[in-house]
Amino acid sequence: MSHKNKVEKYNWTITELGEDIGNLDYDALAELFAVLTAKFKKDSINDMNLWHPQVSEKLKNISKWLKDILENEVEPLADLCRPYNEKGIK
Repeated sequence: MSHKNKVEKYNWTITELGEDIGNLDYDALAELFAVLTAKFKKDSINDMNLWHPQVSEKLKNISKWLKDILENEVEPLADLCRPYNEKGIK
């Protein structure tokens, strides 16, 4: 797998990408954290199959931390803010 330093479908800087991600609705942010959790877990398994145990372990740890942040911080934040967001939509 080739790791890129830019998201090809995104024409701006990493800093701008971070800002755009940070501006997401919290439910969308929770969805992104879930996707990233699964992606890092998948990559961990792939690297273990490639006999890269240290890389695999780091990726697995990232996946676990992202899942922890998702469950303990992002999802509760989304739950807390959803009523405010729904009031703004009406």
